[in-house]
Amino acid sequence: MTFELKQTTFLGAPVSYHVGGSGKPVLYLHSAGGVLLTQPLQDLTQSHQVFALVSPGFDGTEPNPQLSSIADYVALVTEFARQEIGERFDVIGSSFGSWVALWLAVEEPAMVDHLILNVPAAFRFNGKGGLPADPAERFKALYVHPQKIPDHARKAPEIMANNGQLYEKLAGGVTVDEALKARLPSVEAVTLILLGTEDKVVPAEAGEHLKRHIPVSQRVFIYDAAHSIEIDQPERVSRLWREFLTRGQGFVLNQGD
Repeated sequence: MTFELKQTTFLGAPVSYHVGGSGKPVLYLHSAGGVLLTQPLQDLTQSHQVFALVSPGFDGTEPNPQLSSIADYVALVTEFARQEIGERFDVIGSSFGSWVALWLAVEEPAMVDHLILNVPAAFRFNGKGGLPADPAERFKALYVHPQKIPDHARKAPEIMANNGQLYEKLAGGVTVDEALKARLPSVEAVTLILLGTEDKVVPAEAGEHLKRHIPVSQRVFIYDAAHSIEIDQPERVSRLWREFLTRGQGFVLNQGD
């Protein structure tokens, strides 16, 4: 399924998004690296209508000077969803996107049905994790299997640098979002937490904490994957997304023969 790039306007500035597929809507919120239309996203369009929002300024899009915090971006995502998607949908977040997705689930529980948190940011306890400053070490932290990176996912260094700067602006130096941490028990969405077994960017403690405090949640480790689980293990991620979005709480049960 091919994604179509569209544009709308919020807060007086353009907002870009990719949309593809048909069926129940899914909102995908990208990582600090920007949108990657990975194989799991492509696969998901076979059963769902996928909206992959581009945070303003990322991937060479026009920035919005009114966006200066996570709260600002959550407000934009909320209005985008109301206007372009509808009142109820599933949400998948990746790293930085998981942080935003969790805030959306907390602030707008009626909107979020199923919630998938890929390698969720904002819960790096005791200073653990994070991306190395050295480009070579950063690359190693992101991928176990860099040979799997598709050509369309290889972005220019200046685009990646700009994406990183925009993320730092929105994140404001936060490593643990204490306000969000306090509200985790209020999450109503059925939640799946996905972590890479080789991920050093988001420590395993993050997934453990989220599993303990989000009432209806499951945690799954993707074997042989670092931070970019959709690139390192696309087939495993695709299968887990599909089963969870189809079966919800029942996806952890033995399906039998």
